[in-house]
Amino acid sequence: MTQDHYNALDQWIDAHFDEQVRFLQALVRVPTDTPPGNNAPHAVRTAALLKDVGFEAEQHAVPAVDVKAAGLGSITNLVVRRRYGDGPTIGLNAHGDVVPPGEGWTHDPYGGEVANGKLYGRASAVSKSDFATYTFATRAIESLKSKLKGSVELYFTYDEEFGGELGPGWLLQHGHIQPDLLIAAGFSYA
Repeated sequence: MTQDHYNALDQWIDAHFDEQVRFLQALVRVPTDTPPGNNAPHAVRTAALLKDVGFEAEQHAVPAVDVKAAGLGSITNLVVRRRYGDGPTIGLNAHGDVVPPGEGWTHDPYGGEVANGKLYGRASAVSKSDFATYTFATRAIESLKSKLKGSVELYFTYDEEFGGELGPGWLLQHGHIQPDLLIAAGFSYA
């Protein structure tokens, strides 16, 4: 990439900053406390937000029997595929499930409020923020209109708090994804 590319990326990011904050606020406002793990509604909302920015999200619902066996309510994992040409597939995985908020909040944990230049809410730092970051980084790269190779795939999953077996593990096991390279935000178990 040239300095002109970096300058163009900086300009695009600055021009879309407020849009990215609104995207993240919308993600934070849909609870995904695990337990109880009723995360399918968040996936539906995320898919709609992605569609609004021109991304189609495949929705892969984990069978209810498997979800219930894990002690959870519902899981629908999302996959966004952006193919640019021949080359490796880079997967970017992030989780939308969170532990319950607990005590001591000074702002509504599901409000997505911006105060003093900070966004407050469950997963505003990890990992719903990664949903927004991955989405807007992909859009920024595409804005350059450069010839790209390979593919970027976004994996938005909902089972990090219980180990990832019904999130990225399930997508891999069922052949829904086969990345050559992967960045996984927050998965410390399996």
